Amino acid sequence: MFHKVLVPVDESVEADDVHALVQDDVASDAEIVLLQVIPPPKTHAEGDHVILGSQQEDYDRHKAMSYLRTFIQRQARTTLKWRPEVVVSESVAGGILAFAEREPVDLIAMSTRDRQLVARYVKVNVANEVEHGATTQVRVLRTQESPSTRMLEQVDIFRDLFAHQVEKIVALGQRVHISAGETLGKGGEHGETLFVIIEGEADLTAHSHIGEIAVRVAGPGEAFPLAALLASGMLITSGEALTDMELLTIPRGPLLELCSTDTQIGMGIYSAVGRIFAQRYSATLSQLAISGERELRNTAA
Repeated sequence: MFHKVLVPVDESVEADDVHALVQDDVASDAEIVLLQVIPPPKTHAEGDHVILGSQQEDYDRHKAMSYLRTFIQRQARTTLKWRPEVVVSESVAGGILAFAEREPVDLIAMSTRDRQLVARYVKVNVANEVEHGATTQVRVLRTQESPSTRMLEQVDIFRDLFAHQVEKIVALGQRVHISAGETLGKGGEHGETLFVIIEGEADLTAHSHIGEIAVRVAGPGEAFPLAALLASGMLITSGEALTDMELLTIPRGPLLELCSTDTQIGMGIYSAVGRIFAQRYSATLSQLAISGERELRNTAA
């Protein structure tokens, strides 16, 4: 059982998140330290007035502490001992780790949930840094909006990854509904989004001098366009929803950054991409060989 738990929060955190983080394996009388990390303020001017950095810090500390105390007052779990703490640090993850070293805890519990994609991405990065740097156990509550991790482990480009690695990728994206007939990118454009198909099918075509040529139909468990993961990010194929679709959309930039900073994830994804491309080109060459043989037979006849 955990008796002292550190829960880093910001003003977007919801009570349900905190309860979900501390409801299991936590002693009924455990101390829950709610920690908010604020950046070091700088001296600045507001109109004709100069606000010293020390004055701004006092204000920011008071504001953060007021939020934490109000949050604690609303909690129904009165058996737990709640304590608010505020620290100043250039790095959120660094502030969390420094506090955990200075005041040892049994568990660091964090949430990456946020309605805003960019904010959620920042939280995922902070959680990753804490997981790598902490000397105590870390528990991370991933985004609620994500589809089942178990199902997504079967996606073609995720099959070489572990569940916790897939969770990090899923946390970057959001689930969306696409209606039949909508376009999911055109060949020649820059691919800014990787689509993971949860439900439905998409028609993938390539442009040629004789018009659009059918490439294949992509279905559940497939990610496309894989060209978005390549150096230029230039799309080779165009995509159109054949049916209504449920997709996980993952922005290219954050995904490439994750692949760069977490090399195990990067190697797993690009190993799968290489294998997929090899299989597809092999099938294409086989089909060309069959077509060539048929043409030769027709010519000989």
